[in-house]
Amino acid sequence: MKVYINKISVLALSLVLGIATSCSKDFLDTTPSNSLPTEDVFKSIVTAESALIGNYDIFSAYVLDGMWTTLMSDIVGEDIMINSVDNWNWFVPVYQLEVLPNYQYVEDPWSAGYKAIFDANNIIENAQSIPDATQEEKDNLEGQSRVIRAFTMLRLAQMYAPSYSSGSDQLSILNANKLVSVNDEDFPRATNDEVYKQIVSDLLSAIDLLEEGNDKGFFDRRSARAVLARTYLDMHEWEKARDMAKLAHEGLELMNINDMFAGFFSRNSETIFTVAYTPEDNNIYMSLPSFYWPVYGYSSMRANDDFVSVFSTSDARKSFFLMEEEIDADRNLILKFAHNNSVGNAEKISIRASEMYLIESECEAELGNYPDAQEALYLIQSRSIAGVSKSTKVGQDLIDEILLERRKELFGEGFRWNDIKRRSLPFVRTGDHWVDFNFGSNDNDYYRLTFPLPQSEIDANSKISQSEQNIGY
Repeated sequence: MKVYINKISVLALSLVLGIATSCSKDFLDTTPSNSLPTEDVFKSIVTAESALIGNYDIFSAYVLDGMWTTLMSDIVGEDIMINSVDNWNWFVPVYQLEVLPNYQYVEDPWSAGYKAIFDANNIIENAQSIPDATQEEKDNLEGQSRVIRAFTMLRLAQMYAPSYSSGSDQLSILNANKLVSVNDEDFPRATNDEVYKQIVSDLLSAIDLLEEGNDKGFFDRRSARAVLARTYLDMHEWEKARDMAKLAHEGLELMNINDMFAGFFSRNSETIFTVAYTPEDNNIYMSLPSFYWPVYGYSSMRANDDFVSVFSTSDARKSFFLMEEEIDADRNLILKFAHNNSVGNAEKISIRASEMYLIESECEAELGNYPDAQEALYLIQSRSIAGVSKSTKVGQDLIDEILLERRKELFGEGFRWNDIKRRSLPFVRTGDHWVDFNFGSNDNDYYRLTFPLPQSEIDANSKISQSEQNIGY
């Protein structure tokens, strides 16, 4: 994939980096009438910061972290499904594990993701040369952009490449870590090792560059540590993942059960990073509550009945599920993600402290530190399960309990697909799913858990041949 640097466009009163991403050599350079030359953006901290806001707008678009990648990361799993009727045909091939290289669910996150990555590249390479910026302002611009690049690359790698744990030498995504021009070579597919090293490098740099911020709608030092904890978890670097997770949740107060029932449309005490959208955005119906909430929107997400059954009667989180005959007589509605007063007004909590405690618990269990793993797990369970006792399990039994708790605590927040892949778990659907699967990591069907590369990328990229397409496509 190649980026052609054109102009900075003025959109919605903010300056957005005008970088067109394409591999084609036939790119037509047109200059919008309401634009600034790219080189002028970094002559002022004001325009440079506006460009950063523009990149957040790309990063949080509904085809990326605003909705699609989160939604699909639970649809490709056992716990959540699209309703079999009245689903407006959204995400059906994703749920059926039948996507093809030219489908929009494959094409759109890839192209938008690399647009965000290339715009981040531009800021990273120019932030330190802004003449009227303080060093703190320069570092903040570069640090946030490094987290955007790392977060996006991690998500794309999880979707479009085999898991790191299944082979660090396997082909992954494009390591697009620098600006390129029309005469530069295309990026080839990098290995998992190269991609994850880039992600780790960006996040370690960002941690040094950033401070902790008050507005959790922007990346800061804490959220950089949280993304790094996720990255190390994928790599099975248990000690490093644990240490970063502990730093990420340090000092944060976990939601109590009342907060949980009111806290999934706005930021709260345990929010580390959030994506906000309002009715004025293009996300009105392209938002999590539009798909999850039983009324007002597409309202097509359902919980599998076998998944609902794993919640004990003493677990208050079971109240997130509802059978309501007038809306759906056959499947469990999900009440976790509500609109905030009006359709499309909500926040998508992308990172929160509960996830970090669960990462800590899983890593401690893998390291054999069972009392510490049990304690971190108990902190999560005790908020919602009346009278729960601290686990006394050890070894694989404890790890299995922690992984089940991840499913119960984080369902709908975009983790299950990658949790299956990163641990090479079997993919088994039972209960009231309308498309069943039962295969393990050694079965031929396991390729279904990795998206194909977009066909447009293979067609346009001189460094990728059809033979390098992911297995099964």
